[in-house]
Amino acid sequence: MKIAKKSFDSEYFINDLVQLQEQLFYYALQLTEDREDALDLVQETSFKALKNRSKLHNTDHIRAWLYTILKNTHINFLRSSYYRQLTHDSEILNSQPASNGGPHGSPYDQLEKKELHEIINMLPGTYEKPIKMFLSGYSYKEIADQMHIPIGTVKSRIHLGKKQIRKVYTA
Repeated sequence: MKIAKKSFDSEYFINDLVQLQEQLFYYALQLTEDREDALDLVQETSFKALKNRSKLHNTDHIRAWLYTILKNTHINFLRSSYYRQLTHDSEILNSQPASNGGPHGSPYDQLEKKELHEIINMLPGTYEKPIKMFLSGYSYKEIADQMHIPIGTVKSRIHLGKKQIRKVYTA
């Protein structure tokens, strides 16, 4: 596939964007591992690219620019999703049984908390410890320092561990 290398023109930009849709989809599919999420990610990337096309000064770099938009959009989505999931997981882990049978003290909540602890305990140690520390409130940097591993490894282990937990929950 040959990308048009002409002077910056809206018509050429749209043509290049359309030609790159398939490549963007396959990259999005690698990131999301889900066809529908990948399609949504490509659509969001295309929207952002069209909205911000005036910021692209050199059309020779359109592919890299689009890949960067796609990757950053995916990362922002993950952060927001993980934040919601983490908030839910932390509430389960940190909830104490209420003596009055309130919302955190219901038998269902206690069972959910116990199941989550059991699932985390079944994870390989490389995932178990970082997830427990993360849910206890440690930052990525603090976990990396205590475990003597790079921060990227901590993030990866937490991500992969949470992925395994979700598989067990949804199975």
